[in-house]
Amino acid sequence: MGKSTYFTDEQSGALRDLVAKIEERTGIELVAAVVGKCDNYPEIPWKAFALAVSLSALALLVAAFALPGWAAVLRTPLSLLIVLGAGALAAIVSVFCPFFGRLFLDRARAETEVDQYARVVFLERGMFTACGRTGVLVLAGLFERRVVIVPDSGISARLGRKALDTVIDRMRGRLRGDGLFQAFVAGLGALEAELVSAGFVSSGKKSNEIDDAVVQQKGADR
Repeated sequence: MGKSTYFTDEQSGALRDLVAKIEERTGIELVAAVVGKCDNYPEIPWKAFALAVSLSALALLVAAFALPGWAAVLRTPLSLLIVLGAGALAAIVSVFCPFFGRLFLDRARAETEVDQYARVVFLERGMFTACGRTGVLVLAGLFERRVVIVPDSGISARLGRKALDTVIDRMRGRLRGDGLFQAFVAGLGALEAELVSAGFVSSGKKSNEIDDAVVQQKGADR
């Protein structure tokens, strides 16, 4: 898992302070994470290639019927070059242009990959060691535009799926463009409100068991 930076130093510091304050007020251990891409998705270039080949072949066929001069083109190697060239170009663009590549991303597959990546981060950060099993990870997959929250048993026993979905909804719409920082501010604020509502209130000064810095990784991205 490669490392990257998605926030300015000022934003990273602000999020770290926010995480620390939430932990102090609720008595839990919180980790926020951002991943550029949670999997390579090798099927995306092939899907783009297949679509472009199909469309370009159809376009040549239509042109042959509509424009008599194009009928001769279908009988030359040029037609094959046009079709394969279109497919190759689409495959390359799908790799280097996230917006285009995302068009071929299966939603269920994306959700599965982000969830699996989040659980790996949860284990790597040792969040299961938090006192009372009160660790919770909030992870955003940028390419997938998905947010996953992984709560340990001490959190999930008192914080239901509906509460977690409320937090995810506050974040997901802000993951585009320059809204990533605002997405985490809004999401972490909503998470704190849900935790307090569920009775998570710090009983006093607690030791910080897990680093509060935001985890920033490129993942499978270039």
